[in-house]
Amino acid sequence: MFLNASDKIAAFPSASLPPAAPAYALPEAVSPAAPPAAPQRDWPSALALIEETSEAIRISDLRYAQLEERLQQTITQAAVNMRELEGQIATANEMLWRSEERARQAEARAVEAEAWLARLHDAVTSSFSSANRPQSRG
Repeated sequence: MFLNASDKIAAFPSASLPPAAPAYALPEAVSPAAPPAAPQRDWPSALALIEETSEAIRISDLRYAQLEERLQQTITQAAVNMRELEGQIATANEMLWRSEERARQAEARAVEAEAWLARLHDAVTSSFSSANRPQSRG
């Protein structure tokens, strides 16, 4: 039967105190004290538990190393992505600046064209006004 680590710990014999005598029992006759029996240890189970624990630690260390490597890859990829995005932002800012400059230039040309149109309008209206018209013969 396969036992996991916690089951093996629970099943492992421990040095426990002998059960206490009931409080109502009469004391036994005093006899020479015999040395207490040494508790039996299940050394093969203890060794198996240690091997199982060390395997679990080894697997955890391997998983940690894999996760650490994946983290480094993710950090590297994030740095590459960030540099690419910063480049795209710089390009977009440059394009925006150029567009704004063209818009300012177009606005200046529009203002100048409006001024010329106003002058032209004034010239046309002043040249063809009723005061400048020849009297019709009628």
